[in-house]
Amino acid sequence: MKNPNGYGSVYRLSGNRRRPWIARVTTGWSNDGKQQYYTVGYFRTRREGMEALAKYHKNPIAERGDITLKELYKEWSKGRYPKLAPKTVESYEVAWNHLSTLKDEKLKDIKTSHIQKIINDMNKKGLSRSSCHKVKVLAGLIYKHALADDIVDRNYAEMVELPPKQSRKKEIFTDLEIKAIEELAKIDPWANTILILIYTGMRIGELLSLNKFNISIDDMVIVGGIKTDAGKDRIIPIHSKIQEHIKYWYNTNSDYLINREGKKIGVDSYRRTLYYPVLEKCNVRKLTPHSCRHTFASLMARAQVDPLHIQKIIGHADYSTTANIYTHPEIKELKKAIEKI
Repeated sequence: MKNPNGYGSVYRLSGNRRRPWIARVTTGWSNDGKQQYYTVGYFRTRREGMEALAKYHKNPIAERGDITLKELYKEWSKGRYPKLAPKTVESYEVAWNHLSTLKDEKLKDIKTSHIQKIINDMNKKGLSRSSCHKVKVLAGLIYKHALADDIVDRNYAEMVELPPKQSRKKEIFTDLEIKAIEELAKIDPWANTILILIYTGMRIGELLSLNKFNISIDDMVIVGGIKTDAGKDRIIPIHSKIQEHIKYWYNTNSDYLINREGKKIGVDSYRRTLYYPVLEKCNVRKLTPHSCRHTFASLMARAQVDPLHIQKIIGHADYSTTANIYTHPEIKELKKAIEKI
């Protein structure tokens, strides 16, 4: 049956081809009177070509249907990157390095399976799930840009499956590493800040935000914390191993307990210029500051401390303080608990 005028045609190409049937439609006429065509695609059978032609008329692809992934990425990034933070741009560029294996393919020819192969290959190479997720996100944003211009009619990136989440083992400092930090702390005040983290279970931001009003030197108790309701204003008994270190910082000329020349220290600055250099001096593994918190919890658990006491000290449970916090009978229990390590 002959197709209606302007509908397009499907016909077989000469030669030995895997996809010998072509579907195309007339898009206009040149100045010299020649017909201009848009190729819908190449197919194994005439039936596939007719189905693609019908689909095209139901949801026509724009004249830019032959645009490649690389061309569209450049177009998208040119409009998007100036509005983003440098770190976000860098993250997208790293993702593009993986996605660019398809750069010369027409976007309309790229399907879920093509992107899925990139994700699977990344996973086989041992790249993180987070890295895979960034590639999926970037592909999805490019598809959304194409959808707005009718270059494609669906977002194939949405159906890409990421590798399963893997629970990462929480690394902690060994007893020998803690001992090495303790030795350096005798002469290096920055080393004792790491011990304070280890023996209080505080987050790095919590420790650096403490001021003198958070400390009771007489009762050897810290009241403070951030981030969650459970963590705010929690009570942390000061372990005997760090009491002298707490007194050292308490007697410095600053409103903040831990300070540099009287001023508050930023988290990133502490991490880069103080924390990691101290570990290097001690010849200790480069574990993150948060590993101190994990170490504290591990030491408490190893000492068979009541899990409820661990939760209250590190701020993972609801815990309301009273106006008379320093004489609260439960403080004695917490002090006994923390001294077990």
